[in-house]
Amino acid sequence: MGSRLTPEQGKILSDINQYLEDARSISLQQTRQDRDRRNFYALSMVLFALANRLIDLGRETVYFRGYAGPEEEIRNKAIFKRLSDYNVIDPATRQDLIFLVNFRNQCSHHFHEVTKEDLKEVMDSLPRYESYAILMREELSRTNLITRKQMVLAAGIVLLVCILVVIFLLG
Repeated sequence: MGSRLTPEQGKILSDINQYLEDARSISLQQTRQDRDRRNFYALSMVLFALANRLIDLGRETVYFRGYAGPEEEIRNKAIFKRLSDYNVIDPATRQDLIFLVNFRNQCSHHFHEVTKEDLKEVMDSLPRYESYAILMREELSRTNLITRKQMVLAAGIVLLVCILVVIFLLG
C-alpha cells in the first residue's frame, strides 16, 4: 500500500508517527517542578509539530485526490471541511481536527495561554489523530479510483468526440 505514496507523502506520515511516539513518551506527571515545566514545553512543541503535519497530510490529500484544484488556496480548517464534504472523514473527526487547528494557532500566537489541560485534551485525542493519519494514507493510496475532476474531464472528452463524429458524418 505504501509503495503508491510519493516521497513527500511518506515523509509526512513518518513525521506524524514520530511525533505520536514522542508525545506518548513525554510525561507531565513529574514531581520536580523544573522537570515538569521542561516536559510541558517539550510536549507543547511536539503537539504543535504534530498538528502542522496532520494539516499538511490533509492538504496533501485534498490536492492529490483532486478535492481541490491546484489554483485553490485552502486554509487549515477548510481542509477538513473539504475532506468531510467528500465523505473522506466523518463530522466527529472533522471537529477533532478543527480543535487541533485551534490548539496549533494558540501555540503559534498565544503560547502564554496554553495550559496543562489543553495538552491533556490533545493527548486524549491522539488515538483519533492516529486513525485519521491511517485513513489519509489509505486515501492517498487509492490512486486507481477516478476523482470527480477526472470524471468531468473524461465526460468532456467523450462529448468532444461525439461532436466531432457528428460533424464528420454531417459534413
